[in-house]
Amino acid sequence: MKKAITILLIIVAAFLGTLLYFHAHDTRTADSLSAYARIEFTGLRGSDGSATSAHFTVWDTRYDGAKADSKVTLVTDSKEWPLIASVKQKDAGSFQKENEISVFLPAATLDDIKKASTVRFRYSYKDGQTIDLPLNDADLAYWRGQVE
Repeated sequence: MKKAITILLIIVAAFLGTLLYFHAHDTRTADSLSAYARIEFTGLRGSDGSATSAHFTVWDTRYDGAKADSKVTLVTDSKEWPLIASVKQKDAGSFQKENEISVFLPAATLDDIKKASTVRFRYSYKDGQTIDLPLNDADLAYWRGQVE
C-alpha cells in the first residue's frame, strides 16, 4: 500500500511539474524581442533599389494553445504604428503550438525606423497576455541596414 501511494505521489508531482513548466514558458520574460521569440526582418526594395517597405515575422511558441491577435503595434521611439498582421498557428511539437505573426510595414514607417533609438513590437493573445518588447541593439542596427 505504501509503495502504491509513493508511486501515485511521484506521478502527481511529475504532472504538476510539467504544468508549472508549461506555465513558466508561456509567461516567460525577456529583455528583447529576439530573446523572447524567433524573428525575421527583411527590407523590400523597388526597381530603383530604394527601400519601399519591409516584412517582419515573429514565431512565438506556447503550450496553452492561445492564438495571437492580428492587431499588432510597431513603436518607434514614442510613435505608435497600429498594424494588422497575418497570424497562423501550427503544432510545434508535444503539446506546443507556434504562432507565426507576419506583417508588412508600410513605407511611412521606414524613416522612423532609420531615426529611432528604440523600436518595440507589441502583440497580444486572445487570453489577454500582451508581449511588448524592444529590439536589442544588434537587431535595431540590422533593421536600419535593411531599410537604408
